[in-house]
Amino acid sequence: MTISKRGIRMVAVSMTIVSALISASSLACGGDWYPEVQIDPRIRGVAEAEKTLAKGNYVAAAGSVVRMIPHIEHLQPQSDPLVARAQRVLSVAISRAGGKLSLEQEVPAEILGHWSGKTTLDQAKNLSWSVDTLRRELGLQKGDPQLTTELGEALSQLPAGRDEALTILESLAARDLIGSAQGYKVLAELRLQRGDAAGQKLAIKRCESMAATSKTCAPSAPRAS
Repeated sequence: MTISKRGIRMVAVSMTIVSALISASSLACGGDWYPEVQIDPRIRGVAEAEKTLAKGNYVAAAGSVVRMIPHIEHLQPQSDPLVARAQRVLSVAISRAGGKLSLEQEVPAEILGHWSGKTTLDQAKNLSWSVDTLRRELGLQKGDPQLTTELGEALSQLPAGRDEALTILESLAARDLIGSAQGYKVLAELRLQRGDAAGQKLAIKRCESMAATSKTCAPSAPRAS
């Protein structure tokens, strides 16, 4: 007996329908089926970047963030806590590196942009973004000592921000709330700039008591006026 092409198509369609009905019946009766769950890889990536930052590897921390979220500079983090965390990592890395990060081996050239801080203009742009980002985040987490310390650190990198940085860090120090060894290091440098050698030594001692290594509290290169 010969079956026409049309008959073959009808049989194929019927078999497909029956198969779907059997599968649905199996699911309704408790058959094993699990929806595919997709986990945002940035969750682990940002957590690792935070750990890298805490270890003092600012280039690797910043590079990780820029690779994961190339357009991070233009994102609004209010509705996405993960973006806020990533921006904070990048901001702190920038400020602690003085606005200059050797990211050429970490980030593809097409997305590197001004983040490497090769020019004075790019460094100033990076540092201004860092200050603006940390200030905005502090507006959402008012009074957070760690975040306030980080803002003081970032402000100290800009000539126009040093007075505010000293005010912030002195206020925290008076209440024993400076949240990082780096914060005490910056306070020591700002005090020395004001001629307060005794205060500088006290801040360095506090830095050394909090730092994982003595390198953290070593004097930085002189900043531009």
